[in-house]
Amino acid sequence: MSRARRRHWPVPGAAFSVFICAVACQTRPSGAAPAESAAAPATPLPSAPKAVAASAKPWFAGGFIGQYEAKLAPVELKVGAVREWASDDGKLASGPGTLTLTIDDAGLVEGASEGALGPSHASGKVEDDTLRVSFMPVDPAALRGVLVATREGDGFKGTLQASSPDSTKVRSAAVELKKQAR
Repeated sequence: MSRARRRHWPVPGAAFSVFICAVACQTRPSGAAPAESAAAPATPLPSAPKAVAASAKPWFAGGFIGQYEAKLAPVELKVGAVREWASDDGKLASGPGTLTLTIDDAGLVEGASEGALGPSHASGKVEDDTLRVSFMPVDPAALRGVLVATREGDGFKGTLQASSPDSTKVRSAAVELKKQAR
């Protein structure tokens, strides 16, 4: 034991342990009633509130469905920008689509996307009131995307940004996800 510790703890470890054991292990004479302070209280103690919160599901747990309308995303055409952006007429990979997501109690997201951006597998996470989802295309040539949305009532509202693997096609879509009835 260090000197600094001895200064702050004057009773040697073994002697202190014996003292605690002796105090805690006192026996009372046979037939003696327990002291008043050890007796059961006259009135029952109020029971602790039941752990309802532990079994309650978070607001975001369940299924969500939403629609999008993908459009040519505005990009700034500065010197050094991708040349193909200037020639992208926005017709390819634009149009309607559907998102179907399931969020578990821990906030983990799984789902799918179908539509103009191509079929994709969705995965992500809900943290606080923000949903972040990545969309990985089934077809490697299709667009990849990221959805960032915030809570709006019982659903989410946000923006899906997507681009082709070579970033020559860039699309954007407003998304509103509605919670499905259980």
